[in-house]
Amino acid sequence: MEEMQNNESRPVNPRRRKKTKMEIFKESYLPAIIVGVALLLIVIFIIGSIVQNAQRNNQAQQDDDSAAQEELEQKEKYEAEVQKLLGIASNFAAQYEYDKAIAVLGTFTGNAEDYPALGEAKAKYEALKASMVAWSDPSQVLNLSFQMLIEDPIRAYADKTYKTQYNKNFITTDEFVKILDQLYSGGYMLVRMSDLVQTGTDAEGNTTYEAKTLYLPEGKKPLIITQNQVNYYQYMIDSNGDHLPDEGGAGFASKLIIGQDGKLTNQYVDVSGAALTGSYDLVPLLNDFIEAHPDFSYKGAKAIIAVSGYDGLFGYRTHSGAKKWLSEEDYQAEIEGAKKIAQALRDDGFEIACYTFGNMAYGSISLQDVQSDIQKWNSEVVPVLGQIDTIVFAQLSDIAEPGQYSGNKFEALKNAGFRYFLGFCSDGDPFTFIA
Repeated sequence: MEEMQNNESRPVNPRRRKKTKMEIFKESYLPAIIVGVALLLIVIFIIGSIVQNAQRNNQAQQDDDSAAQEELEQKEKYEAEVQKLLGIASNFAAQYEYDKAIAVLGTFTGNAEDYPALGEAKAKYEALKASMVAWSDPSQVLNLSFQMLIEDPIRAYADKTYKTQYNKNFITTDEFVKILDQLYSGGYMLVRMSDLVQTGTDAEGNTTYEAKTLYLPEGKKPLIITQNQVNYYQYMIDSNGDHLPDEGGAGFASKLIIGQDGKLTNQYVDVSGAALTGSYDLVPLLNDFIEAHPDFSYKGAKAIIAVSGYDGLFGYRTHSGAKKWLSEEDYQAEIEGAKKIAQALRDDGFEIACYTFGNMAYGSISLQDVQSDIQKWNSEVVPVLGQIDTIVFAQLSDIAEPGQYSGNKFEALKNAGFRYFLGFCSDGDPFTFIA
């Protein structure tokens, strides 16, 4: 019995349960994995931060480099603009356009204070403008008058009919250039009629003309150059009567044309019969000289080109007599050619004047003859050139002495629209009168 009791009180040893794979994983591996993942995330975070910082630093450096490059490019742009403006202003100042030169300098798009050259140039031009000397009497302006220029003096002086006149009244192209050199060395500079005269309107609405003060640099003297009869008459260039220039001509240019470069130039037939293009008369020769000496021209002034009308204009046969040998189509082409030359002359700074229609000596012909000549001018020339307000008296034959313009002939010319009279004193010296 006692033995049985002892067996019943002994604890029973239960059977041990086997762990699952999940439990083993959670107990043995999961903590290590969690620690590893955490460490990996920390490493990734650290690396990401380093990369982001590097990227930010690199972007900042790129932004700095870009800003520096933009600043450099802007500086170079401003420097180029400054040089361009200084060049343009210098060209204006070379022809005494000081107001335009100063205005150009004021268009700089940057801060002018950063570029002292702009301020220095402006101060220079303001000082030059202030030093200009006043001229207020147009009659005291030197007016030199030339005929068409001789390119080939051998042919001109051998001409059977006009050799004496050519030798006495004409000069060669070489002589003309030498005269320009002398004028330039003597302080002369070209001006326009409009530089000497200002227009207004009276109470009745009529246009008025009066002298105005012209300001030139100290030591400079105003000059007007006039070339008369710029018609390239057929008798001077055509020896066989076929209305075309040839080698038998007297050595003059045959017409004014617009060259391939858009500039006014001449056609000329040399002694061999070759048709040439170049500077063979006053217009292109004067342009060549001014291009080399821009300060010879005040604000782009050139010369007065005076034409008659009885044998066409500028070498173009625009007179009614040309219809005898030209077709209507060809005649209209001549008119259009002369119109283009007239516009090109005006655009280039030249002025156009009347030399009477028929190269008439107004001082020695009757009023009726003057009126008849003016009528021909109005009917055949004005439609081509437009209204002309300047007249150069042909053959040194003036209608009055300076300051004494009056009478029927004078009134006839005023009624025809002429207001500037380039006349001649009894001793042959030219003068200018404003009506």
